[in-house]
Amino acid sequence: MDVATLKAKIKSKQLPSYLIFSGDEWKVQEIYIKQIAKVTGKEIRRIDSVSDIYGTLRNKSIFQNAYIYIARDDKELMQSEKLQQQIDGSLLGNNHFILLLTNVDKRTKFYKRYKASIVNFERLSDSMLYKYIQKEIKLSKRNTERLIDICEADYGRILLEIDKIKRYKWDAKVIMDTYTQDKYDIAFEELLKDGTIHEPPYDAIFDLVDAILDRKVNTAFNLLEQSYAVGEATMVMLSVLYNNAKAVLQVQSYQGDNLSKATGLNGFSIKNAKKHLNKYDNEELSYILRLVQKIESGIKTGRMEDEFAMQYLLTHIM
Repeated sequence: MDVATLKAKIKSKQLPSYLIFSGDEWKVQEIYIKQIAKVTGKEIRRIDSVSDIYGTLRNKSIFQNAYIYIARDDKELMQSEKLQQQIDGSLLGNNHFILLLTNVDKRTKFYKRYKASIVNFERLSDSMLYKYIQKEIKLSKRNTERLIDICEADYGRILLEIDKIKRYKWDAKVIMDTYTQDKYDIAFEELLKDGTIHEPPYDAIFDLVDAILDRKVNTAFNLLEQSYAVGEATMVMLSVLYNNAKAVLQVQSYQGDNLSKATGLNGFSIKNAKKHLNKYDNEELSYILRLVQKIESGIKTGRMEDEFAMQYLLTHIM
């Protein structure tokens, strides 16, 4: 079942008593759960497993209240075909049960049995997130896009950061005379500066290599910090740089008419190498290759500290 079908079933009040939600967008799942509670008029109750309420569900008293039970990763249910049969049957009565799955193992009998009933909540598109953010808070286009990027397009995280921005606006006394969009942008940027809104480092290894091959000194050093911040290994950075610098040298020095055949490079590698032509001459590119080999050897033999290797390389070639 897709989200649009679920939405239609909620609207028509023709909901199945048993639903399974999966996917990354936990906040959207939460919104749908609250909507189901609203249209059914039932209270939400969180449980660890269906087995915890088995006795209650078996008791069919007419005075018993009905609920929407929510469980996450109920392993007992997922492994017990007997319990699954009862849930599919009359065990739930007037109650609803929603199973939240952190991960879906498509190899299991459980998945094969309920494949058609699982509602997968995929990440919202950037354009959809942009609209939702603008409904919540009037950030500039640039800062809205930046917020989406910082939160890795996770709507739940975005709402948490928006709450910080709104609280800062009222509590941190951003001085402005009128209620304007600028207030939110100032708050957002101040919270980024002081780390209240955390901007995670990203895997910048390919951007780093591009910066080195384009002779962009400051950019290269900044991206090196980003690469180390996400735990990128020095030997991996050296390997990527060597392969890319070698490709640039091959493309730049070749004079014939069949570059791919002569170098063994594929179309993508050739296209990528052409972005960096004539930033270094052939002798300089050869020096980079020899220096990378020297550093790799130094690390392996213990003559060079791994943590200083990339700084040493950048200092010598840039």
